[in-house]
Amino acid sequence: MTKALIFGTGSVGCVYGYILSKAGVQVVTACRSNYEAVNEAGITIRSALFGNIHYRPTAVRNLVEANSHGPFDYILVCSKAFPGVSTQIEIAVGAETSIVVAQNGIGIEEEYLQRYPNNTIISGVVWLPTVQVAPGVVVMGPNERIDLGTYPANAPASAKAKVDALSKLWVAGGGNAPVYDDVQARRWLKLSVNFAFNPISALTRCDGPNFLLSSEVADDIIVKVMRQVGQIAAAEGYTDITEESIQERMKFHRARTKTGGKDPSMLMDVKAGRPIEVDAILGNTLRIAQKHNIDVPLVEMLYGLATALNFSIVKDERWVPVLVG
Repeated sequence: MTKALIFGTGSVGCVYGYILSKAGVQVVTACRSNYEAVNEAGITIRSALFGNIHYRPTAVRNLVEANSHGPFDYILVCSKAFPGVSTQIEIAVGAETSIVVAQNGIGIEEEYLQRYPNNTIISGVVWLPTVQVAPGVVVMGPNERIDLGTYPANAPASAKAKVDALSKLWVAGGGNAPVYDDVQARRWLKLSVNFAFNPISALTRCDGPNFLLSSEVADDIIVKVMRQVGQIAAAEGYTDITEESIQERMKFHRARTKTGGKDPSMLMDVKAGRPIEVDAILGNTLRIAQKHNIDVPLVEMLYGLATALNFSIVKDERWVPVLVG
């Protein structure tokens, strides 16, 4: 039987665990704050796509405990994309384990490739509107898709075969998992939206639709940020972020000013006082621009502001007290 470990059993990890379990995969979920709920009652998903469903994975508190259920064919990394996550899964990575990096951002797979050069690294671009409303209880929208491909794109045929096998499991579980020869094009497309809406929502405390409604310049700001991300992507050889693609995505977000939207992940994190994914989404993008000597002032500004916002949340040893009186 195929075995999969879900590292990061938030809303995305809960849904992916269900899809794989429905395909007959033995699923182990590494849980943190929701461990007690998942261990005792399993996971409930209220989905506009799948209906109301419930399943019971094997819940563990840590990877030492998870390792007793291995070896794993796949480890799905669904946690926040913070630097160093690759080291946290090391104990569970076997010789034949494929690591699926199902996180936001750009350039995030490299640390996994460097640490596990002999394992297959699969990049997964997540398209999944979902939120965990209570421990082990997830509400999901009407869409689910994960774009898959090897990292790097020129990985050997054996790695590509493992991607194809995962895609077939996904489809068997009722999911949607197209395979791309170079999935980074899909990462850049998602990043163009994430880079614009996520930090701006976190900084303004407005969800996307309400930011667009906030002033006559808001729409233009988002479009200009997306264009600058497109410039960076093009310098890397990915030219899919066109004016047409930008307007297509903006049409969706403009429509939500009539129906309402939801808080982007960064805004949810800020409201909860949690660190935000600055490096994976913003820092890596800016560094790629600097590598190509591209002037992207809005990208640079958002990185600086989001980094300062994150600094105010984590307050590391550099933080100085505010003088009173």
